[in-house]
Parts: sequence; structure tokens; C-alpha cells
Amino acid sequence: MFSLEGYREIDLSPRVKARIHRADGSIEEGNRDPYGKPWVMKEGVFPGDNSLFTLYWAPPGDEVWHQERMTSHHGSHVQGGKGHISHWAGMPADMHGLWEMPLETFIGEAAVCNLTDLAPREITDPNEYPRGEGWNMKSKSGDLRGQEILPDHLDSIQKGDIVLMTSPFNGLESPWLSQRTAEWLINDRQIKMLGLGALGIEWQYDLKVPSPHNSPLRRMFLGANIPIAHPLVNIERIRSQRVIYFGLPLNFKKFEASFIRAVAFEAPEASL
Repeated sequence: MFSLEGYREIDLSPRVKARIHRADGSIEEGNRDPYGKPWVMKEGVFPGDNSLFTLYWAPPGDEVWHQERMTSHHGSHVQGGKGHISHWAGMPADMHGLWEMPLETFIGEAAVCNLTDLAPREITDPNEYPRGEGWNMKSKSGDLRGQEILPDHLDSIQKGDIVLMTSPFNGLESPWLSQRTAEWLINDRQIKMLGLGALGIEWQYDLKVPSPHNSPLRRMFLGANIPIAHPLVNIERIRSQRVIYFGLPLNFKKFEASFIRAVAFEAPEASL
């Protein structure tokens, strides 16, 4: 019989509280997700039975989220390639949507990579780091920057794993995931999903470089039908190098991303 008795559960999804425009005209304040995005809703009344409902929508003129539209990229979510970046130049024709991926893509054994030893270093070659700061598109010699994440740093990853990755460092001092290491994760380790901490790993770089060289890691992983879950929290609370991960997308077709409740289950022996 399947049982999680004795397992320690670690919630990897941030607790987000909605900012709600109530039907009586009041506003109930909320908080923001780790990327600074709010969750804004509008309460309404169903005339059939006087019950209340809330729309996932920021009313026009909302001071916190002026765009009105809200998306499934707020809070912890998992994103696939089809319908998201499949229209980009250079993407493979066989990209899958989340709805086309088997459930085991989002459930199973996961390697935990908390890269506490990869402290930032002063760079000597501006070409060795992919990002700059402010208006500078590239870093300069002498800047303190995160180390490149190499396969040698990821020895807990087995073939077919889900991978959860974070570090205690922030911003450009975080370890960064390079294209050569992404290629190793895809082709050698054949990982099935990548989960990234809200902070701690630098992976969203070259976003505005001309196509087809923009967003190289998103291109590589999603192009290989490896979905990405982020922003995750509490990965650093996991004591074991291996856990059972659970983070299912909603069962919607043509949904390029989905909210998830991501949880890690740590084996009893790891909790001692």
C-alpha cells in the first residue's frame, strides 16, 4: 500500500495572498510572489443565489497591477514550450505542451542541488560571464560574479531525475547555469523536469539578444520538452540529496504555463 507516513514534507510553493476588490467597494490587501508579482482579484455576486465569486483580474486603475490582465506565470508555476516559445525562430517542430506530457514528468524522484559551495568570485575575463548590470549588457573585469555551474557540481543527479536547484547567493553573485551544462543535463542525464529556486540560480540571461540566440536556456530545456518550474522556495530546507517531488499542472489544454503546488517529500531516514 502506498503511504507517505513518516515522510517529511517541504512546501516548495510560496504562500501568495490575493489583493481583492470586494463587492462592497473595499480592498483587502495582499502580498507578492518572489518575483514581485501581485495576485489581484475582483469579487462579484452571482444573482442566482447571492453567492460570491472572485475573478482573477485586476480592475482598471488598480494601483498595484495596472495591466488588468493576470497570467498563469504568477506565483509558482510550471511552463512548457508549445504555445509559449514554439513560435520563436529556430525552435523544434516537435515541442510538447504541458497537456501532452505524461503525469510522471511532474512526479517522481528528484535530485536536490543546493550549491552552497559556489561562492561568487572576481572575474578576470568579461566573456566568462553572460550578464552585466544596469545598462551594461556584459560584466567587466573585476566584477564579483557567480561561478559557472558545472557537471562536477551536480553529482547527485541520476538519469531521468527531476532536478531541484538553488543556492544561498543572490542576483549576479548567484551560480549561473551555462549552455554546456544545460546540454549535459539534457543529453547525458536526460532529466525530465527542472525546478529552480526563486533566488540563487542565474538562468534567465540574454533575454533581449536578437533571435535565435535569445533566452538560450529556456530554448534548450523547453525545446527538449523538459518543463521548468519556478519560482520555488524552501529548497534549502531539504536535508537529503534525493526526495520525491510532486507538482502537477492543471489539466487544461493549450495552457502554456500552469499554477502548481510543488511539494518535496523527504524519506524518514533523511529527517533524523
